[in-house]
Amino acid sequence: MRLIVYPVTFNALQDEIIGNLELAANKQAELISKWMEECVSGARNIAKNPFIVQALQSGNTPENDVNEYLKSLCSDFGYREVFSANRNGEVLFSSNQIFIGKNILNKDYHKKAISGVFFVSGIQPLQELTDNLFEPREEDVPSMVIAAPVKNSTELIVGVLALRVAISEIDKMMRNIHLGETGETYLVNKNGYMLTTSKYSGELLQENRIEKRTALELKVVDPFRNTLTKGVNECINGGDGYDANGYFDYRGVNVLGFWHWMPDYDWGVIAEIDAREGYGKLHKLRDSVMFIFAFLALGIVIVVFLLGKKISSPLHSITDVAMKIADGNYSMRIDYQTGDDIGKLATAINKMAELLEHR
Repeated sequence: MRLIVYPVTFNALQDEIIGNLELAANKQAELISKWMEECVSGARNIAKNPFIVQALQSGNTPENDVNEYLKSLCSDFGYREVFSANRNGEVLFSSNQIFIGKNILNKDYHKKAISGVFFVSGIQPLQELTDNLFEPREEDVPSMVIAAPVKNSTELIVGVLALRVAISEIDKMMRNIHLGETGETYLVNKNGYMLTTSKYSGELLQENRIEKRTALELKVVDPFRNTLTKGVNECINGGDGYDANGYFDYRGVNVLGFWHWMPDYDWGVIAEIDAREGYGKLHKLRDSVMFIFAFLALGIVIVVFLLGKKISSPLHSITDVAMKIADGNYSMRIDYQTGDDIGKLATAINKMAELLEHR
């Protein structure tokens, strides 16, 4: 029915839906990439700031002045923490007073940065990044650390500058793009775990599929097969693509989707909308067409029935009279006077009966 009655409408709507999903996924990827570039650039610039270099190298800069400067960076750019440590891993300055004096020598970001390598961690639970050195009120919010070596004028590495950003910053970007009532965009890592907050977190909490949040807790699997959803599976294998026919998402709902892989960060952006909503207009059109066809079919049946009855009734009457004439009752006449073929037949039988009666 779809292919015969409204293929043009279907194809146009399908292209529009996938086009919107593609636009949303690519826009989110663009925003995330830009944000990451700004964070990386911010860490580089702070590490090169003579004020920070001098503070780490000499140790004579008033601690409060440095800490207040780092706090202002958090306020201005949305960082959760900015801190600097010496070569021995001791945190000398921090936007968070609790962190001062802690040692991060064994952390990957300190090891990499102190060796002269710029470092960007993956998104991880806060505890894994800091061993709960940050404030308890953070409740292990998934975060990432960006670290850069701090070098003096002779290019000698005197310490490390690191900043921490929470995944909530990416969540804000994800909420800026709307895809109808059921649509959403979300971020996944290379293992298929969601990195951002699901639009359906409330439902997932009620179903006990997550404890606190979807980020790093929810593996994006088809609940019916317990395997990664089609969108996520194809995305983490390094491909961009879409499915306009529908597949089951992590709720077990049939969705239409577009996915985009970000190789620089090993992240994937997924944009999905319930197939029911996406093809809602088309389904209404289909129902209207089916109603019209059903109405026409019913009308045809009624017309055929009435025509058949109109034809069969006089034929039954003619047959009955003809049988009586054949039995010798020549006085019988057919009462049917029309100009059609049935009327002519009736007239002929009446004349024959009249001739037989007067013989």
